[in-house]
Amino acid sequence: MKDIRYLFIILMMTLSTAVSANHLPDDIEPGDVVNDIQLPLTKKSAAELAHIETGGKVMSIEQKQKHGQVYFSAKVLHDNGKVKIYRYDRNSGQSFQ
Repeated sequence: MKDIRYLFIILMMTLSTAVSANHLPDDIEPGDVVNDIQLPLTKKSAAELAHIETGGKVMSIEQKQKHGQVYFSAKVLHDNGKVKIYRYDRNSGQSFQ
């Protein structure tokens, strides 16, 4: 019974990732590597970048600005249950703290 539960969890995690790409606009194709992400980042492409880089589930994305720098803040849930915040520069796609 435990094996079935684990299989179900893995299946649900896999399906949620596959379905999440359906909301992308027509001009942005879901990628599987960072080099496929178009710049400057949009809210959707920043979410895709966070997912590719972290392997976690992106819970939310917010566009923010600090000292003239526009960036996206991504809240990501990891497999171990921890939630971390990642920040990505809108123009370069680089992550920073």
